[in-house]
Amino acid sequence: MAKVSDAVLEQIKARLPISEVVSDYVTLSARGGRLWGLCPFHQEKTPSFSVVDDQGFYYCFSCKKGGSMFDFVMEMEKVPFYESVKILAKKANVELVDENPDERKRRDLHETLYDLYDKLAGSFHFLLTSSPAGKQARAYLEQRKVDPALWEKFNLGYAPSDASWLHGFLKKHHYSDELLTQSGLFSQNNPTFPLFRDRLMFPIRTWQGKTVAFGGRDLTFTAKAKYINTPETAIYSKKHILFGLYESLDTIKKGQSAILCEGNFDVVALHQAGFTNAMAPLGTSFTEEQAKLLRRYCTSVQILFDSDQAGQNATAKALVLAQSLGMENSVLQLRSAKDASELVQNSGEEQLKRELQQSVQGFRYLVNNAVNQYDILTSKGKSSAFTAVRPYLDATQSSIERQDLIKGLAAKLNVDEASIHADYSRGLSKVSKPVSPVLEQQVKPLNPATISVDLYAMLTLVNNRDLYLQIRYKLAVEDLEDKEAEALYDVLEEAAREEVGKHDEYILQMIEDPQLRSDVAASFTMEDFRLAPQKVLNEAVNRIQLRNYEKKRLSNKRLLDISLHDGTEDEGIEELLREKTEIDARISELKQALGQDNYTG
Repeated sequence: MAKVSDAVLEQIKARLPISEVVSDYVTLSARGGRLWGLCPFHQEKTPSFSVVDDQGFYYCFSCKKGGSMFDFVMEMEKVPFYESVKILAKKANVELVDENPDERKRRDLHETLYDLYDKLAGSFHFLLTSSPAGKQARAYLEQRKVDPALWEKFNLGYAPSDASWLHGFLKKHHYSDELLTQSGLFSQNNPTFPLFRDRLMFPIRTWQGKTVAFGGRDLTFTAKAKYINTPETAIYSKKHILFGLYESLDTIKKGQSAILCEGNFDVVALHQAGFTNAMAPLGTSFTEEQAKLLRRYCTSVQILFDSDQAGQNATAKALVLAQSLGMENSVLQLRSAKDASELVQNSGEEQLKRELQQSVQGFRYLVNNAVNQYDILTSKGKSSAFTAVRPYLDATQSSIERQDLIKGLAAKLNVDEASIHADYSRGLSKVSKPVSPVLEQQVKPLNPATISVDLYAMLTLVNNRDLYLQIRYKLAVEDLEDKEAEALYDVLEEAAREEVGKHDEYILQMIEDPQLRSDVAASFTMEDFRLAPQKVLNEAVNRIQLRNYEKKRLSNKRLLDISLHDGTEDEGIEELLREKTEIDARISELKQALGQDNYTG
């Protein structure tokens, strides 16, 4: 996002009504408190394009495009945001100026942290390759059969065991105490004690090659955490970065395919064996943000996660994410080792190449897993297998492709296709389809009366962003069930973290999904989301929490029934009963707050 002073945006909007900007392209006439004209973004005979000067927004009720004057110029002139600001600044006779002191301070912090991490990565690398202190780390890499060429490619390093070294080293290079406390390199309890000590260091780089964090492998073999990563900082958000993407970029651009594996050592092992398109999430499952980042550069992804249950669950989630973004997806499986690094260490690179010659198409992998998990000779088993693979069908945007997948599933389960189609159609109203930002989709108009409580809350919050920090402590993204609401929560979180949420224009620039962008733009022109926001949000939070506690109550009841039936020890049953009492009390409080009858049973 281009760096534009908030003052510049305010001056432009103060001097230029949006109707004046739009009138350069569209003939407008007043009707019903709005200005109307023929939409410039699609062919129409009856005006459905409206402009509201008071709110500074346009919206087409036919094609659902909407936004600010900056968005309008971006669409009409096919220019990026900063260029649209320049065009409108010139029209409004506003001089483009640098950021205010706070914005400059924030930018300086980012640039200084980039510089610190880049230099420190170089120092760690020197200690690994050329210092006596790195002898044990070098021996460990040789034991893992990591070729020295890969030490260079990934800029691997070593963090000394001396607890005083890092702070003293950085102070000698004139980094301030204030900066070091924000660097993510030291303990929160002791600002001079390093987070990484006697560890093999993996620099974590953005797709542009900037080092923004580290992953460290313990070399004492006594630490509780074998691997640790830098905590989130002003320049590092783990859900937005893939380890190895920078090192893989040339390959995936040429081949349009990537391999997604679990750990840093797996990435290195795969690159060493010639699979130079391998990368990994950072201590988390594959996130939607990481998937969107990867989708910029390639159209196909192969999943190579560990073969344990956690790995299988992560594989299923990654396949659904890839499918929702229109990416070809498949699964790679190892026969003689748990992961790629172990296989290279024990059997060599050639064995790894042999075992990765073939992959299983994503849906076929999920179906095979479901068939192995459930007894498909029974009707219940067939139904459970269908339920297990359904998220992949929901993520499939093409009706033709979905039809083909259902045909294969019907053959595998030995049922007729019509039965699967019937079950699938019955569940459509209950299942939210993943939204694809890549493929063209039908954008629907926003109707506040028909949206979920989750989305209503988030739209109220995006219209009253001064309440966000207060609400985030009461409501987590995991509490939401509506996918649009979850996506908007993430946008608000990122805007708060980057401190760019003051202007509606910036918020709209951060939203990729056309439907969500349309809904947010439409909400900016509606009074519904600005009336008594504190009261609306408090009630919404209570309703969402009540929904979640009622789910907990149902789960608790099932566990109690099973425990009583199976003869579980009294201590286990007492714990479940205590939990039941706490859940019932909380449900009662929430219902009382919402003015509902108290729960009594």
